[in-house]
Amino acid sequence: MTVEFAVLGSVEARVNGRIVDLGHARQRCVLAVLLVDANRVVSVDQLVERIWADRLPQRVRNTLYGYVSRLRGALAGAEGADIVRRSGGYVLDVEATAVDLHCFHDVVARARTAARTEQDEQAAALFGQALGLWRGDAFAGLDTPWINALREAVDQERVAAESDHTDVRLRCGHHSGLLAELSTRTERHPLDERLAGQFILALYRGGRPADALSHYEQTRLLLAEELGCDPSLPLRQLHRQILAGDPALDVPAVGPAARPAAGHVPGSAPTLVPRRSPTPTPARTSPGGAGLSGPPTPRRPRTGSRLIGRAAELAVLDGAIEDALAGAPGVVEVVGEPGIGKTRLLGELRERARQRGFVSLAGRSVEFDRAPYGAFVDALDDHLGDEDFLRLRHDGPPPGAFTLLSTVFPALCDRFPTGPEPVTVERYWFHRAVRTLLETLSADGGLVLTLDDLQWTDDGTAELIDHLVRHPPRTPLLLALAYRPRQAPQRLAAALARAGTEGRAARVELGPLSPAEGAELCGARTDHWRFQRQYEASGGNPFYLEALTRSAGNEIPPTVPADSVPVTDDLPHSVRAALLEELAGLSATARVCTQAAAVLGDSFEAEMVAVVARTGEAQALAALDEAAERDLVRQIGSTRQFRFRHPLVRAAVYQGAGAGWRIEAHTRAADGLAKRGAPLTAQASHVQRSARVGDEHAVDVLVRAARQVMTIAPAAAAHWTQEGLRLLGEQSRLRPELWLQQAEALGTAGRLVESRDVLRTAASLLPAQARAERARLTVSRATMEWKLGRYKEATSLLLRELADHDGRPESETAALQTGVATVALRTADFPTAIYWGERALHSAASVGDPLQISAVRGLLALAHTLAGDSARSTYYLDLVLEAVDEADDRRLADQIDTLVTIGWTEMFLGHYDPALRHLGRGLEISRRTGQSLMLADLLAASAYVLMWLGRLDEAATYADDALEAASLVGSNEPRSLAEAVNAAVSMWQGDFAGALKICEESLSRTGPEPTQYRSAILGMLGNVLLLNGDPAGCVRRVIEAGGGPGLSAFEAPVRPLWLRLLTGAELARGDVAAAEMWAGRAASAVSPDRPPGQLGFALLARAEVHLTREDAAAAEAACEAAAAFRAARMPLYEATARLTAGIALSVVDRRSEGLAQLERARALFSGCGATALSELADQEHHRIAARTPPAATGITPGI
Repeated sequence: MTVEFAVLGSVEARVNGRIVDLGHARQRCVLAVLLVDANRVVSVDQLVERIWADRLPQRVRNTLYGYVSRLRGALAGAEGADIVRRSGGYVLDVEATAVDLHCFHDVVARARTAARTEQDEQAAALFGQALGLWRGDAFAGLDTPWINALREAVDQERVAAESDHTDVRLRCGHHSGLLAELSTRTERHPLDERLAGQFILALYRGGRPADALSHYEQTRLLLAEELGCDPSLPLRQLHRQILAGDPALDVPAVGPAARPAAGHVPGSAPTLVPRRSPTPTPARTSPGGAGLSGPPTPRRPRTGSRLIGRAAELAVLDGAIEDALAGAPGVVEVVGEPGIGKTRLLGELRERARQRGFVSLAGRSVEFDRAPYGAFVDALDDHLGDEDFLRLRHDGPPPGAFTLLSTVFPALCDRFPTGPEPVTVERYWFHRAVRTLLETLSADGGLVLTLDDLQWTDDGTAELIDHLVRHPPRTPLLLALAYRPRQAPQRLAAALARAGTEGRAARVELGPLSPAEGAELCGARTDHWRFQRQYEASGGNPFYLEALTRSAGNEIPPTVPADSVPVTDDLPHSVRAALLEELAGLSATARVCTQAAAVLGDSFEAEMVAVVARTGEAQALAALDEAAERDLVRQIGSTRQFRFRHPLVRAAVYQGAGAGWRIEAHTRAADGLAKRGAPLTAQASHVQRSARVGDEHAVDVLVRAARQVMTIAPAAAAHWTQEGLRLLGEQSRLRPELWLQQAEALGTAGRLVESRDVLRTAASLLPAQARAERARLTVSRATMEWKLGRYKEATSLLLRELADHDGRPESETAALQTGVATVALRTADFPTAIYWGERALHSAASVGDPLQISAVRGLLALAHTLAGDSARSTYYLDLVLEAVDEADDRRLADQIDTLVTIGWTEMFLGHYDPALRHLGRGLEISRRTGQSLMLADLLAASAYVLMWLGRLDEAATYADDALEAASLVGSNEPRSLAEAVNAAVSMWQGDFAGALKICEESLSRTGPEPTQYRSAILGMLGNVLLLNGDPAGCVRRVIEAGGGPGLSAFEAPVRPLWLRLLTGAELARGDVAAAEMWAGRAASAVSPDRPPGQLGFALLARAEVHLTREDAAAAEAACEAAAAFRAARMPLYEATARLTAGIALSVVDRRSEGLAQLERARALFSGCGATALSELADQEHHRIAARTPPAATGITPGI
């Protein structure tokens, strides 16, 4: 079978054209290191250094051996590729041509040979072949210092090959086809003189000499400004040749006879040496030690205005840039009062980052328009519409991600239409799509994304930032966030505080300028006496100080009465007066147009200014020119869009307009946007500020806008629905469906108490005869109650409604009965759940709704499973599977909870593959339909199944995602479930301290009422306490979790697991009699049909008791347990049993059999990713082989 390896993009291996699963990033990093040095021995120390640098995990060599072992398994059977252990290290034996990196080097060398021998067409084809091997950033997705340095070196080789390729294509007369490519490359590398020369020559040959001369002039000015130097001699010579119309620059005749025998070839651009800044930067060095000169990194920022002071703050920013260059994504907070210089500092950061090769993008939130994800749209939307970026998408986010993004980013709406039906996007999926997008944007050189004025941000943006802080992109990204700390949204402040505590965010707190810095800022604009008064009035705030010095009067503007003009709390009266004085010199038309612009937003289009100001477009443009002359507004690039100089300028202008005029202006803005077909979300912010009570059209706009963003920005949906209700006035009592919509939005946003209160209000508005609506509303209220941990209140609500039989449809009765059963199931009251489930099934059957019947059957299947009746469980499971497997996804969109119950049921019954299939189907439907209620359950259940199967890396990913999904719900219940599986996975991976921390923090948030979820986290805490040396604490916590010594609160299928854990805990504290009692109970807890997993725990508990007595029966019981776990497909527990068997066999002098069991245990643990336990098995193997006395009992974990 042929094998091919690729590193010029993501690291991949293909066998006979099929991609091989290479595992997680660290494991792929091992393969990448071996591929770079293919056919050469790489020592173990080199591998460790290149993969982990100075961040070594515990037992690093065992971890490395495990990775190599799994790579060997993945490549098993592939001819021509073998990872071989040699003295001191490993070597990957493979044909060099099977590795794209080595193939690239070979083809480039051949291309350069052809170019030197004047075989340009062949050289061009070879260069094209070599560059075509690239699929994106080399070693994409891998992040170690060695890999990052290597990536930079290889990228320099690609850039050199591109330049050589351009030269031969120019000599071949392909200048027309090069223009678009060269234009893009010169924008990215404006100081590369060789590239500039190639572009200038292509423009000249393309019949555009004026553009060629213009680009030369732009390059000359840029070199002078950035580096303080003139163009190099070759570039100046090209300039003179163009001015003289030198025929040597014409397209050369093709063929060797047409070329000079030696020296520079006229058909190519001049060979130019990249310039250096006056303070040279060190040459970049490849991992192999070869020096590679990179692009220049000018030290002096190119700015439109001076930055005064801030040396300490700039040092923090420079450090963050360096960290990002090293591949570590980072976060910087820039905080301070209004006008203190946050925006200016962000601009400096972007400029410095640009000079280091980063893409720099900027966005901000707007005070009067908190549109969903507004800051991200402001930063990214224009870039998303760029043709070059859209070409990148083939190596970036998948099409599905772009479809999700198009629901928020207008630039993608036309290119990625969602079809006739609107796409519903859940925040969980949208957050990941944005993260994938940022990874694409930052893959080529890194990205700095600055978001300003986040004190005004919407809840959606705050949630997305929280997600990105906790789950940063795996590429060089620096996220800089500026806000006023006293006004920051609570979620944003909490996320950044947590990141700061964990060392993942740097904080820059801006204070006032010193008097000397203030004087430098003001320059010669004012005398010393006046400056002193201005400085004192400004408090050293640079924006306030500049506003005061701009004032045309001879005196500082006096403080105006508080009631003369509406003002914001953040703007001192004297400063506001100074800003308004800037408006005083404008013509009447310009003043009105500037106020109209303030109504539209921080950025705006000239056409809409004309609409709001009720003037012609030409007059509006002239008015904006007048405002721009006073630096009130600034044009954005060369577009028809403008932006205010500073948000505080806009605030002063907006508040300076009359309140009545603003209302009418917002009306005109809403009408204008509607006529232009703008999204409802854009219209809504103006409608809510201008509509009259009773305006049905305005209510319709707000309600429909809310529905559009219900799942992706539920806080905005709740606000707009509330505004719609306000506009309805007394008529709102006749629209209970809107109250339900507001409750749904609040619940989706995680504001459960508010949602419950709105539902109560809605219940009071329903007429007595609306029995069906009342029943549905009661189910919703009960759902909110149990989400809040108020299970008794939820059950009472449902039972009170059930007690009133008059006129209620039977389908609603079934829904109420199912609700009671659901609450009972969540509180581990399995008999009650079965009782109400059977009643709900009878009611649903009388209606004949197949979806409702399936939902109840699924609930009953799970309830009987947890109660220990596998026969009844299988009966109901078969019935529900028959219906679900035949249904299409559209029909199941309202039955995701059924897929959840099926998945849990199949997991507890040991049907792991079907469980993953049904849970995966639920996840896909959830992603497509935007439903989030059951997302944490779907992910957590998937994580548990993967953990049972020993796929710990995948389980960790799902567990982490479950925690992320649960954080958006606002309920402790799904969060506890996600934390329990996170702790379990961490424990198996050897992070006992981390698992303990997860459990303790989780329990600090849960209430005392017993639930399945509290039992799970309590039991996990007991397990972790045992592993952390507290067996007494383990016994106490596990019994508490199980609801008493009978452990009846635990699910019957896993009760033997917990009883085996108690056996080990009692042995650890020396109470053999108690251990024997728990082991006996474990045997009694096995179901009559003796499922192998349950049997394995009982046998393992018995083996551990026998081992304490050095009884020969220990080995037999442990081996039987291992066989049972193998039959149950539970490799981690099979390994645990084999570890016990190995020790037990050695005790009875069957050493060779014991060593074989320990070797098998080590291999199983290693294959699952349980490196700590693999090392434990290895230690026991060495101990027994050396005939060392055995360690203390209690060395095997019980989960």
